[in-house]
Amino acid sequence: MGSVNTKKTMMKGKKVLVTILLVLIGEFGLIQSGLCCSMFKVTMYGKTMVGNNEDYWNPNTRIWFEQGKNGEYGAAYVGYDNFYPQGGMNQAGLVFDGFSEDYKAISDTLGKKSLRIDFLKDILKTCANVDDVKRYFSQYNLSGLETSMFLFIDKTGKYLVVEGDSLIIGNKPSYVLSNFYPSQVKNEDEIDIPIYQKGRKLLENHRDTSINFCSSVMDTMHQEKDWGGGTMYTTIYDLKEGNIYLYFFHDYTHVVKYHLDQELKKSDYSLVIPELFPENKKGHDFINNYNDISNELSLFKEDDLLNDSIRFNYVATTLFRKNIKLIRTFSGRINEIGEMWMDKKNYSAAILVFKINVRLSPQSWNALNVLADAYMKNKQNALALTNYEKSVELNADNLRGKEQIEQLKKLLK
Repeated sequence: MGSVNTKKTMMKGKKVLVTILLVLIGEFGLIQSGLCCSMFKVTMYGKTMVGNNEDYWNPNTRIWFEQGKNGEYGAAYVGYDNFYPQGGMNQAGLVFDGFSEDYKAISDTLGKKSLRIDFLKDILKTCANVDDVKRYFSQYNLSGLETSMFLFIDKTGKYLVVEGDSLIIGNKPSYVLSNFYPSQVKNEDEIDIPIYQKGRKLLENHRDTSINFCSSVMDTMHQEKDWGGGTMYTTIYDLKEGNIYLYFFHDYTHVVKYHLDQELKKSDYSLVIPELFPENKKGHDFINNYNDISNELSLFKEDDLLNDSIRFNYVATTLFRKNIKLIRTFSGRINEIGEMWMDKKNYSAAILVFKINVRLSPQSWNALNVLADAYMKNKQNALALTNYEKSVELNADNLRGKEQIEQLKKLLK
């Protein structure tokens, strides 16, 4: 009986890890949306500088400091309002950040223990350099990291790329990375990521460890989308001195500087990154638009709204007056709300919510498929059939949709 309980606990732990990692790697930058994060390092005369652009659409960003306990290193972390670290630096001068990637199988799992949910913090608390980090990862089953990659850099300038089972150490004077697997690249000129090529060419022509040069590299690789998304914040780390330079919403004229050891003497604390940059009107306008949409979507969780057609239509109409491209970034959130209603067996409410995603993305086969599922659960078979057929038209590989179509045609005879 004990072994069964242990197995259940391990399975539950793995599910939690995968769930958190899906959130984590989603925020590392989504290739499908054209949002590729960028990172570089340069080492000269015993000094290493590291820069990272966090390219995404959620502007609710944070920087926080956690003291070391019982001989562990203290660290600064950057990320979003879920406080899961997207990047950071510890007192030993070890820095990391991550990237979302295409699927890459994990096979080196035999006899290895499961990766801890808080493994990134665990690494910064206990590791001083990339050799330590490599030893750390080598002892774990890395299942759950199939669509993510990490870059660790220490103050000597050595770096470690963690791409699934591949743990690659390098020590070039300068290095640039974005959302691609280095081990699969034969010719760097063929990497079709413009921001990567811009940064790479800049560092090929000139290298410098001054903050002005490093911020110019980040500026060269920053992104701006017409709907507001892009580089939400930039961090530049001086690994020798322990300095952190923070920029907000691709503005490289204003910077906030922290010295890690000095900040850690204060206490554990966090700061809202946008509040540190009141002069960045463009960034704050985007935050207001983003959070307005987020707040309006929360209304679709209310029974009263879904049961009041007049109020529902008013809220939906107000929502669609916003930037449609920005609203589309919430498609996962909209699906979660719809699934919440499905779990409650309120299929009529789920249909209303799923129809929002179809209206936002009428060419999304998946949005149509999810809506069809809700219609079928609600015994609206004719509408379910129509939406499955539209879904299959858009994606001929939608085998489940084809199966549902055959089943519904028999039921409707």
